[in-house]
Amino acid sequence: MTTNGQLQRILTHVPTISRGEHQARLAARLVQLAAPRIGERVLDIATGTGFVAILTARLVGEGGRVVGVDFSAGMLDQATKAIEAGGVKNVEFIQADAETLDYAPGSFDLILCGNALPYMSDVPAALRLWHSLLRPGGRLAFNCWAEHSYATGHLLRVIAARHGIRVAVVGPETGSPERCRAVLAAAGFVRPAVVAESTAAFVTAGRLETFTEMAVKNKLYGITPSDINPLCDLRDEYIAAIQSPSVTDSINAEVGAYFVLGHKSSASPLDEHG
Repeated sequence: MTTNGQLQRILTHVPTISRGEHQARLAARLVQLAAPRIGERVLDIATGTGFVAILTARLVGEGGRVVGVDFSAGMLDQATKAIEAGGVKNVEFIQADAETLDYAPGSFDLILCGNALPYMSDVPAALRLWHSLLRPGGRLAFNCWAEHSYATGHLLRVIAARHGIRVAVVGPETGSPERCRAVLAAAGFVRPAVVAESTAAFVTAGRLETFTEMAVKNKLYGITPSDINPLCDLRDEYIAAIQSPSVTDSINAEVGAYFVLGHKSSASPLDEHG
């Protein structure tokens, strides 16, 4: 089991890679839950700038291997620079769609997905695919948020609704501990576990100020073309609300950060995916 002290020591040796302190803490908590072991083969889904992958690479050691996949070439360029700066040799970054990966069944001991599963176009199908890529006894760890967490744009949805604009909930399949367990079980995972923690430990009101811009760029939020400009016109109202003491207090009180772990049965055959 990886301890807090081990993760803190590793964190101090990871180069700064355009991720804030709160995002670093989220990545570290996810890795801690997953507890990578020496020599393991690990797949980091939506690796971004490589924070989770680099933490994990240091834990699996020289005999282990980490593959980080992301569809963004720009993110992967930053990740590559980070491993070069840190002298990390056991990480490989690949540009790929996490929902159409073509690895052989049973290729990995552990799959990690930081802050991305709810944004998959088909969450159940993605989980079935990733299940097939794990060896029997392998693990999947991901993080997500409570459906009505401020981190999911809850405040923006409320404000938009007052003006007749719909902003969809992203990742409803993972919006509660019960739903997380159910979607894992449906994909074939066993012994699902959900750890719920303080939202404020991993996100601040300041980091949520750009949520409007992010939402209009992501089709999963379901904002129609005719609503884009009206929603952007509400940005000042949203900023004022997110900066208010009452919202800060609500974020501090919220227990909406979920860290989720599932296992592939040791008896599972090396199933085909597709």
